[in-house]
Amino acid sequence: MKQKLKKFTEFSKTILPHEANYLKSVIQFTDDEKLKIINLLISNALSKLEFKDFDTAINKRKYSYIKDWVEKKLANIDVDATIDWLITLKKKILTDAITSNEELEFLQYVIQYKTVEYNFQSLYGLAKEYKSYLLVRMRYKDHEIIADFLNNYESAYKKSIAIHEKLYAATTEITNQYTLNNNETKHLESWLFEVFNDETLDGKNRYQAFVLLAFMYTNYNENNKLKSLFDEIDVHFSKGEMYSRRLLSNYYASRVLLHSKQNEFKEAEYYGYLSIRQNNNDTLMYVNNLAAILLRNGNPKQAFTLFENYKDLYRDVHNYHQKIGFCSYLIRIHAELGKAELAEATAKTFLKKYKSEVLQHRWHHFFTSYINILIAKEKYDEVLKLSSKFNLIEREKERSRKINYVPNVSWSISLSRYMEGKINSDRLLDEIKEPLKHIQPTLNQKQLMFKVIDKLSNNLPEAFLKLKSHI
Repeated sequence: MKQKLKKFTEFSKTILPHEANYLKSVIQFTDDEKLKIINLLISNALSKLEFKDFDTAINKRKYSYIKDWVEKKLANIDVDATIDWLITLKKKILTDAITSNEELEFLQYVIQYKTVEYNFQSLYGLAKEYKSYLLVRMRYKDHEIIADFLNNYESAYKKSIAIHEKLYAATTEITNQYTLNNNETKHLESWLFEVFNDETLDGKNRYQAFVLLAFMYTNYNENNKLKSLFDEIDVHFSKGEMYSRRLLSNYYASRVLLHSKQNEFKEAEYYGYLSIRQNNNDTLMYVNNLAAILLRNGNPKQAFTLFENYKDLYRDVHNYHQKIGFCSYLIRIHAELGKAELAEATAKTFLKKYKSEVLQHRWHHFFTSYINILIAKEKYDEVLKLSSKFNLIEREKERSRKINYVPNVSWSISLSRYMEGKINSDRLLDEIKEPLKHIQPTLNQKQLMFKVIDKLSNNLPEAFLKLKSHI
């Protein structure tokens, strides 16, 4: 039996909560049935619980009208759609291929331009190119419109470019802090906040300041500040500011990490599913993050279904950081579904094919999953072979300097050494206590450590129960 309103129902399920909030603020319908449709669409998009069916008694043309209205409203505020348009126009101007209708549309856009918007830098750059184009053709009236725009916004443009350069320098500092853990970046905080809250600035600079603040708070484990920052940008998104589906997906993915750090795993799962509604270059990263949450929530079947839907993307992607992440979670998923042989075979095949990429990008993530399955299968000699072949003990020492360090691999190697008769029980206890000497674990780290200990306790209860009391 054919489902009524199937296309509209599917369309309505793509609407994101912040899009729904924005649409709610711009409704001006007087028709009761149109109001009923749009209000239910908004209510469904904002609900975390149930989806209510649309009224099939209402004329289908009204559903088509609402769908067109929603798409137009969102396209009008979509910063990615605007940049696509500006880039296309620039190419046409540079190749003398712009049509008179396109010129008229652009001139009208410039005449009606009132406030500095998200893509202001690109717009100003295009206007400079267009000014020369007009002058060569002696179109003085149109040239005057563009020249006035450039004069009126010259100081805003200079300010925007200067801040853009400073943000680039700040990006270098903050990313270096994450990768090298070698410098303090707190001196940037108040300036980044100024940029983020400066309504006279273009949205692209403001959004970049938001991203850097979020990155900084993550580096410093300042979750309360991060939550407060997210709540602030939440308001901007709901007003339709700095909006595109790509940016919203990025924001939802960031919330996944925040809520998981705060042990709010149901919230993390909710935002995880929102983050993958829109396909973009970062989708595999968002899928990996969601898989981690589903496993944390004890839902390996859901994680497996998720991965089945994205296996083609995994196969084709050239981002090895995310490819390795996907395979590592896949090993865990197979293990938790009781498919130990498949988990081990998956790990072996991947390591054989991508050995250098694993060592270069995410050795710890991959070997944690691989060694876990070997420990579960009591293949201690295999663990020691991997440790020796890939110099894992030295790599672990290097990794132990990181803020979020959990000695999963280190403990597994020590356990394997004991089980294979290489060390005695006293030496084992010393070795598993060693990594804890130099860290003050956060609550999140402690919980992860206890999970690791609980798993390893299956193989050797006494030593790891002692360790638990030590922590």
